[in-house]
Amino acid sequence: MRVIAMGVAAGLVLVSLGCGGGGSKAAPTQPPPATAASLVVSPSSATLALGTGRQFSVKASSGTTPAVTWSVEGVAGGNAAVGTITAGGFYTAPDKFPADNKVTITATATANSNQRGKSSVTVVYPNTNAKPEDTPIKLGTSGGNNTDLTATLCCSGTLGALLRRDGDLFILSNNHVLAKSDKGDAGDPIGQPGLADNNCSAGKVVAHLTQKAPLQSSNVDAAIGKIVDGQVATSGSILALGPAGSTSIAAAPPSSTLADPATVMSSNTGVAKSGRSTGLTCSALQSVSTSVSVDYDGSCGGAKAFTVTFHGQVVVGGGSFSAGGDSGSLVVTSDNARPVALLFAGNDTSTVANPIQDVLQALQNSTTKSLPTIVGGSDHGVSCAPTATVQSAAAPAGASAPLSTGALARAMGVKEKWAASLMSDPAISGVGVGHSDDQPGEPAIVVYLSGATLQPVPREIEGVRTKVIRGTTFTARSEQAAGGTRPLALERDEFQRGLAAKERNAPALLQQAGIVGVGVGRSDDAPGETAMIIYVERGKAHAAIPATIDGVRTRVVAGERFRAFRWNEKTSPPRACKISR
Repeated sequence: MRVIAMGVAAGLVLVSLGCGGGGSKAAPTQPPPATAASLVVSPSSATLALGTGRQFSVKASSGTTPAVTWSVEGVAGGNAAVGTITAGGFYTAPDKFPADNKVTITATATANSNQRGKSSVTVVYPNTNAKPEDTPIKLGTSGGNNTDLTATLCCSGTLGALLRRDGDLFILSNNHVLAKSDKGDAGDPIGQPGLADNNCSAGKVVAHLTQKAPLQSSNVDAAIGKIVDGQVATSGSILALGPAGSTSIAAAPPSSTLADPATVMSSNTGVAKSGRSTGLTCSALQSVSTSVSVDYDGSCGGAKAFTVTFHGQVVVGGGSFSAGGDSGSLVVTSDNARPVALLFAGNDTSTVANPIQDVLQALQNSTTKSLPTIVGGSDHGVSCAPTATVQSAAAPAGASAPLSTGALARAMGVKEKWAASLMSDPAISGVGVGHSDDQPGEPAIVVYLSGATLQPVPREIEGVRTKVIRGTTFTARSEQAAGGTRPLALERDEFQRGLAAKERNAPALLQQAGIVGVGVGRSDDAPGETAMIIYVERGKAHAAIPATIDGVRTRVVAGERFRAFRWNEKTSPPRACKISR
């Protein structure tokens, strides 16, 4: 998942796609041309990383220095959300990423409120803003192969983590970031920042490509580069991965203890990553043991050249968790920073990552048979303050789609037929018809519980899905947490039941048009139950997905095709850069 920068024949141009993406808004309205009554603020624009500061000054058009009051986004002195500014004009960017990453600083003459001057500030994540002079670099920053460019295009990804093997230290990222999708050569220079963040010019060399796991046969998208002495922080620190409660942009190494994805999935432990495009984000696993097809381009910015089907992958839910350019980021648990997976692809609803154990196994030293290890420290929580935490997977497109008259009528008929039988269980307090959360656009028979049922609620009744809603008095197997109740954990036997069904049925499902992935996760219709997560390509016809397969609920997630480049660009902080041909 790299990002691509573009140039044209006529010298230098301004683009937003090349620096992290589509979806950038138009530049803010500029102040009117200077007149005798206007003020000039210097600098007229600035780019600042989270939590950093910059001095601003003001002059009248006559060259005098007037007395002024300062405001940020119309707020005198600013505030924590948009940044603060002192009476002397020193602006400090917010610690938490603002809803809009461009803010306007205004100086207003004390003697005449009609005399004003403005400056535009763009707030960026420290990951992309790391400068060549910031040596040794911390990871989670922009980087890539310095030869990953064509005559008009250049690419960047994320330098994700630090590994140790046989006494040497290596940067870990993706094959398609460090090794140009199998086309890189041993010794290739690995630069920081990446080409797309450096006007398509080579960044300072921080490592050299050492080993790549073949994309078509290794079941991972991974590569390593041996570090250049003095260029990379040997602590393994990752930008913004600092402990919860510290400043939101503090860097810290991950834990040296690895996490098991299945355990993270079952317990609903949150996950986090710090990457080049979207910085620090948090979410939850959507599925594990996932078979998924991922599209690759043949060269930087080229057309789709091949598709690789990976097995046993980790998928993170939430459309804002990642975007193109975050490829190579290390995914960790948010409660103790234990490495879970290596991020390498995504779409507009989900993110795909290789289980970290598989990555390390694929990067074995062929001579000594030694496996690399993550350079890390003790367990620590991760602060997810710089972005809005994604508590659960974003609802697939169509979640609010109206129910067809025929489907609703059929569900109503089934409900009327079975309501009395269901209500004979004292723990069932009501039965109705509503929307399914596992399959948007389909109805479900909604069963309301006030306690533990005598028999499990059927997963489907005459082909109609059931949806279980537990009453506020029912707390069995739930986990109390600050601010509410966490989703029910999946018990081991329940998870294994879903995993076995997925293994039996995934090959046949992936042969069907429109289905791009199959994994194991949790049901949204029935908390505490496993579900076979079926990823479908939005807008492409596919066979009807049954409510259950081998007695396991199904949950459908619709989105774009998964790809290892240029996905979800609308979530990248917009910014423009000069790029030469």
